Amino acid sequence: MRMHFGVPKKIVRNSRFVESVRRLMQHGEEALKPQFVNEMWRGPMVNPRKANAIRKEAMADGTYGTFDVTTGIGWDAAWDRPQKLPSVRPFKGHKRERTRESRAQRIEGLMEDMDDKIQDYRDAFVAGKPETEGFENMIKNKQAGKK
Repeated sequence: MRMHFGVPKKIVRNSRFVESVRRLMQHGEEALKPQFVNEMWRGPMVNPRKANAIRKEAMADGTYGTFDVTTGIGWDAAWDRPQKLPSVRPFKGHKRERTRESRAQRIEGLMEDMDDKIQDYRDAFVAGKPETEGFENMIKNKQAGKK
């Protein structure tokens, strides 16, 4: 097998990321992690986007779970990042749905003495009208059906 920059020729044909595969062959998992050097952080030697593409190629080829250091074929399952756990709490929903129970209880409480309130309002409305006697009011009252 012919070599191309320290990587077997077969890898050069199949993989789009020759340099990334070479670094994985040389450094292993450390190539995927950022490093703190000289009081500064350096990014990983293998770009996460390229690492994901190499991982997908290994899945398509059926070499996921093993990595051959001599040929650079495959992907070690230990290199995968741990996935985030899904949140357990329910969705927020609409406010009208969240406060429905308290609104219903509040309305039921207000409706308990509503008949008395309506009667008080009607009595106050009638009591607020002036009682004036006169010819015009007598005619209006008779036309309206009042005594």
